[in-house]
This record gives sequence, structure tokens and C-alpha cells, in this order.
Amino acid sequence: MLHELTLEGHGVRLAPLAVEHAEALARFVDDRVWAGMTSPTPRGADGLRDVVEAALTTPARYAFAVLVDGEVVGSTSFYDVDLRMGRLEVGHTFYAPRVWGTHVNPACKRLLMSQAFETWGVARVAYRVEARNARSIAAVTKLGARPEGRLRGHRVAADGTRQDSLYFSVLADEWPDVRSRLDARLAGRDVADERTSVLLIGGRSGVGKSTVASAVHDLLVARDVPHAVVEGDVLDLAHPAPWEHGVAAANLADVWRRYRALGHRRLVYTNTVSVLEADALAAAVGDRPRVTSVLLTASDDTARERLGRREHGASYDAHVARSDAAAGRLEAAAADAVHRVATDDRSPAEIAAEVVALAGW
Repeated sequence: MLHELTLEGHGVRLAPLAVEHAEALARFVDDRVWAGMTSPTPRGADGLRDVVEAALTTPARYAFAVLVDGEVVGSTSFYDVDLRMGRLEVGHTFYAPRVWGTHVNPACKRLLMSQAFETWGVARVAYRVEARNARSIAAVTKLGARPEGRLRGHRVAADGTRQDSLYFSVLADEWPDVRSRLDARLAGRDVADERTSVLLIGGRSGVGKSTVASAVHDLLVARDVPHAVVEGDVLDLAHPAPWEHGVAAANLADVWRRYRALGHRRLVYTNTVSVLEADALAAAVGDRPRVTSVLLTASDDTARERLGRREHGASYDAHVARSDAAAGRLEAAAADAVHRVATDDRSPAEIAAEVVALAGW
């Protein structure tokens, strides 16, 4: 789609993308820059010319070159523009690594959403991100876009695999707040960190993970601190056990998106081995969360006594065996940065207070 729309301000200029921009784009596009796209990484000026020509022949797409001081540093687009229905998407965005983390992306989003909401009067601006693209997810979340859901098997990645897409959006009545946050960032003012803060509580069976999580919940409720508690063990509690399919992480991602949409930013997550899987769980949460990992510990005698309150006979023996094995594995494999919190001869409320303090809540 050929267009003549030019947007300028906040130190950037969005000019209609043209074949003449291909050579400048080719100077910085590589696999790292192209990550998350659905097509193979274009190589050289010829490859970028093909990308530009494809953009220009796509209906309902306004493609732009991003310029700073006259230099091409990236590209972005409106696409699936339907002004009759009052909706569009922003995407096909990539920048030179040297401008990552600078004013460029917020400035571009400020210009694009101002055009969409204030000039065209749309009701909704959407962002679609591949579920594996943690950097883009973090950038969209930082804008203040609300998570909406996951479209399973929605896209074919450049490597040929089918991948999920995550949808985020900003609605017209949310735009003033998003605009204010963008203006604050562009002015260099501090903006409240909206990332998720995750408290992982792990430990052997019988150590009291669920009991401590419940006490953490009670403490935070008393302090009127918004939060959500998720018992990881029930996210893939099924037979046959679906561990190898990553069901727990996928379910966590779905559950947490719904809590995020309601405004929650603190997550308490319990699971025996959660402290060993912090990276995977952080990826499932999806916005570069701040993670505090706590490994609850207990002596063999304490664990056995607690297990004996709920298990009997063969079930008790099996749980003891698994608990003993997990204790050794967790202590050996948990990183030094994982906080060890002893639970022997301590009340749940006392342990909860220590755990919440470690999380800085």
C-alpha cells in the first residue's frame, strides 16, 4: 500500500517506506534483529528490497522507515487497518541494535498511537507478538498495552515451526494514561515499573510450601497488597503426567495474563522445583519479571512428621521417598542466589514475614 503519511516528533521521523531505504536497512538487519518474524532473515540489500516491496504491496498496511537525524534506524507499520471498524495493529517493527533501549521505540509508538487515536479516531490498537519473543513482549508490556490472550499455532516461524501469538491492545479510553507514561519516559522522568514481581516458593514435600503460601496471602491481604497465588503442582496434575509437554508453563502463562489484565503485578508461585526453573517460569510470565526464589528447607524428621498428617500407608512411604530425593536434588542444584529459609520449629506466619521481606513486598 503506497501512502504519503509522515509522522515526526520526539526525536524521530516516520517516513513512507521506500525501496530506496533497503540498502540502509541491510546494514544492520541480522538474525538477532529479525528474531520473531515469520520470514527468514533477509540478506543484503536485495533481501531487504524484497521485504520493502512486500510491505508496499500489502493492502491496509502503512509501512514506515524510522529515521533519527536523517539516518535510517529501523522500520515499523500500521497493518490490518480497518478505519470503518475503528481498529488496526502496529507491528513489523525492527530497529538497529544501537537504538535498542533508547527513546526510539517509545517515540515511534507515541507517534503511531497519536495518529491512530487522535487523528483517525480508532477504538483499538493491537500488538501481536510471537510467544517466544521475550524482548518484544517486554517492550509491549512496558508501553502499557493490556494482555488479551494466546492464539495457539497461529503463525509459522522462520524456522518452519508453528508458534503461538500473544495479543496485547490499547483501547481509546486507556490511551490518555498510556500517552502520559510515554511522555514521562520521553522526558526522562521516572515511570513506575509495571513488570511482574514473582515470588517462587520451592522445596521438598512436607516442607510446607502451600501452608507458607497461604500465610503469605493472609499477610498481603492484611497489608492490602494486590497479588495472586498459583499452586504450580495443580497446573499439570493429570494422568498420564504431561511434564514433557510444558503444560504447567503454558497454563501459568494463560492464568497470569488474566490476572495482569485485572491489574495484578505480584505473583506467588509454589512448586517443588520452581527454584530450579526460574528462567522458564519467567518466560511464561512474559515481561522480564523480577524474580525472588525461595527454597524452603526442613529436616528429614520434620518433613516426615508433616507428611504423616496427610499421607498413610504406601502413599506415605512413596511421598517420603520422593521428598528425600527432592531435598538432595534441590540443595545440590539450587543456585547460590536462591534464598534458603528453614521451616523447622517456626510458625507459617513467621516464615511468611521473612519470605515477603525477601521479595521486597
